[in-house]
Amino acid sequence: MLKRVISLLVSYLVLIVTCAFSVFPLYYVFVTSFSNAPSLISLDIPDLIPSHLHFSAYKYLFSSGFLERTSFPVWIRNSVFLAALTALLSVALAMTTGYALSRLNIPAKKTLATFIYVLTFFPYTVTAVPLYLLFAKLHLLNYAGLILAYTPGTSTFAAFLAKLSIDSIPTSYEEAAMIDGVSRFQAFLRIVMRLALPVVALTALLGFLGAYLDFALAYAFILPNVKLWTATIGLYYLAGLLNPASAPAYNIFAAGAVLMGIPLMALFLVSQRMMTKAYSSLAGVK
Repeated sequence: MLKRVISLLVSYLVLIVTCAFSVFPLYYVFVTSFSNAPSLISLDIPDLIPSHLHFSAYKYLFSSGFLERTSFPVWIRNSVFLAALTALLSVALAMTTGYALSRLNIPAKKTLATFIYVLTFFPYTVTAVPLYLLFAKLHLLNYAGLILAYTPGTSTFAAFLAKLSIDSIPTSYEEAAMIDGVSRFQAFLRIVMRLALPVVALTALLGFLGAYLDFALAYAFILPNVKLWTATIGLYYLAGLLNPASAPAYNIFAAGAVLMGIPLMALFLVSQRMMTKAYSSLAGVK
């Protein structure tokens, strides 16, 4: 009994320390956003439990009149729009590629699947310079170019996951549907996409996160056009991080990070419900 109690106490202690280690950075950013101290060094230990909340950073972000009538909410809208289109295109490419690798008899299918698997080990940042040079020659340094640049990194990784997921779906499901008169593409949309919904949700999440949180490619592609700025570029500008001569305002940066996290939190909540519903709605051939 004593050993079980000690083991239980140690387990809870490890969990508490791990949880505190994970939550503290988020709490620190949240507290910093309600501080009037622009520098992180200005925050003392007692400031971790603030007695007064200052909303100056949030007021500054929601103020209008930044750079040709643009503001931080507009940049968040641009980021959501760009990320949503990237997620949709990533899902379409990943699922169709995964279905082709799983169901169709195409030449060198195993070699192609292995090649796609190997590509997942390379981060998209290694292709930033070639992508910029390529899209500059094609005059696509805009949202269209960014979507085309973001999509391969997500869809390549997700295509391999989609193949594994579709491999686990019996072909008799589609065969029964096609006997009833539906086409292969309709069977793909109505059956495979529904049963592989967890992978669809994961692909959408990865595509959305990659485009929504990216700074490097967006900085290279659309920096001259202020109206097309994303939230990451706008936040770096407003916090003074783009100008080495200015002192960074980390309270503004923290407030922007909190605001940017709201769409991500909503997306995770929605996708979690989708995954639970997908797993609970699996059914056999009838």
